[in-house]
Amino acid sequence: MKLRIMVILVLIGFTPGLGAAEQSYRIVFGSFQQQVNADRWAQHIAVLTRLKIGVQRSVGITPIVYRVTSSSLSGESLALATRKARDSGMPYWRLPESSGGKQGENYVSIAPWEEPQPNKDPLTIPLPPLPQAAPPKNTHGEAPQDESKHQAQIPASGDAPVRQEFNLDLGLQSRFFANSGINGQNSALPSVSALLEYRTSWNAGRDAFTFSPFIRLEAEDGKRSHADIRELYWNRVSDDWELNVGFQQVFWGVTEFNHLVDIINQTDFVEDIDDEEKLGQPMINLSLVRNWGILDFMLLTGFRERTFPGDDGRLGFGLLVDKQSTTYASAAGKHRLDGAVRWSHYLGPVVFGVYHFSGTNRDPQLDVYEKSPGQFAYRPHYTTIDQTGFDAQVIVGDWVYKIEAISRSGDGQRFQASTFGFEKSIVGFMGTRADLGLVAEYMYDDRGAEATTIYEHDLALGTRWSMNDTSDTQALMGLIWDTRTRETIFSLEASRRLGERWKLNLEGRAFGGGTRLPKGSGLDVLEALQDLDNKSAPLQRDDYIQLELTRYL
Repeated sequence: MKLRIMVILVLIGFTPGLGAAEQSYRIVFGSFQQQVNADRWAQHIAVLTRLKIGVQRSVGITPIVYRVTSSSLSGESLALATRKARDSGMPYWRLPESSGGKQGENYVSIAPWEEPQPNKDPLTIPLPPLPQAAPPKNTHGEAPQDESKHQAQIPASGDAPVRQEFNLDLGLQSRFFANSGINGQNSALPSVSALLEYRTSWNAGRDAFTFSPFIRLEAEDGKRSHADIRELYWNRVSDDWELNVGFQQVFWGVTEFNHLVDIINQTDFVEDIDDEEKLGQPMINLSLVRNWGILDFMLLTGFRERTFPGDDGRLGFGLLVDKQSTTYASAAGKHRLDGAVRWSHYLGPVVFGVYHFSGTNRDPQLDVYEKSPGQFAYRPHYTTIDQTGFDAQVIVGDWVYKIEAISRSGDGQRFQASTFGFEKSIVGFMGTRADLGLVAEYMYDDRGAEATTIYEHDLALGTRWSMNDTSDTQALMGLIWDTRTRETIFSLEASRRLGERWKLNLEGRAFGGGTRLPKGSGLDVLEALQDLDNKSAPLQRDDYIQLELTRYL
């Protein structure tokens, strides 16, 4: 462990420009071809983030591009704005003010960050050349959903009073598997989904209410047909504190492939297996904003059990997970009160967070039991843990260095795990407007083969490609390779807007290097599952491609 820490410190210590003067950035939330759509998206982002958001227009290039950005930020204001952007769940990236662009790509503001005075022309502000960097995407990972959602009297300034906002996203999705399932499950799993977003604010924007329910109906797997309250909370903002009460989604972490420190929300596993889809968590969250950082206190007032696929579902664990037999280490069960405290701050180009969590583990132990004679299933068991975590990233020019680390007790003997790596941006790849990001991360768990995760000693390599076009065409490809067992996972995520109200998402995964499980749920399957060097065996039949078409109303 000490050796890994030394390697990280050496890498950071030899990074050029670490001690350089503080750099300013703009947080960008998407590009559009129509000004009206950019204005609407700026209003939407202002509501979600409570930031001052504006629109920039290209000058001297064709076609004209309208980009939704924050004002110029640095230091603690940048750290706070980044945190708000991340917590909003919206995709974003950071553009350094000093980045150079192609000749003629100067931008001027057409929607000033300060509220315009009546009967006056909008303020015109000269801005630096259009940056072409490809910084890391928000871990929740997609392009802005749609530029044309209806807004109701919402000014672009995050400080101005906001009335209400109503959005409805309808999705048509189908997963296509290369093989039939372990128990003969179908190769095509179609489903439909709906996500409602309603927000309203009053008291000059200091009070707000958010309601965001989600529902999915799948034709094959009844367990994947489910509904959830993603968010339902009241928010109060003061000059140096913020209070949230209700169901929320909170994300912590900086790495791409494995989110070690992200522990507040439970994973919605039937939605996706990448640990990025989360259930809403009931909580009371008080944030104190001070010149020495942001201090968060969280009282988690109810526990959400993880979702699992059913008998007809795919991407499972080899045996059925029987949620009816769930057990808890705590006598209070799902009604136990959990708590967390987190301090986040910045030091020059380093943005970091440290937290401690005490409560019910979000990752259940899956204990095998004989459900009927000769037939076995998993019984989820939720332990009570204490976990201390740390995450940090260093942004230096086109390089971003990242690390997440945890120490946990309660799951047997205390253990440590870490994920660290970097991302390098290649601006104007091969002389085009497209940018290419190269990602490398290493995942380690000192429990080794006894770890409950498949990421014990794995190397992850990825590329992020962005066309920088008005359709926000993006793609992320990744390969995770277990350096000891040689198991592999290849993943692909891509998205593109289609016109004003449609978006197409493509996702896929392929699993290799492991031995397939036999079909059924008997002793032969149980013996195969006990092979700790073949943890990906339940997924070896489940190579798939997923297409989703979303309509925004």
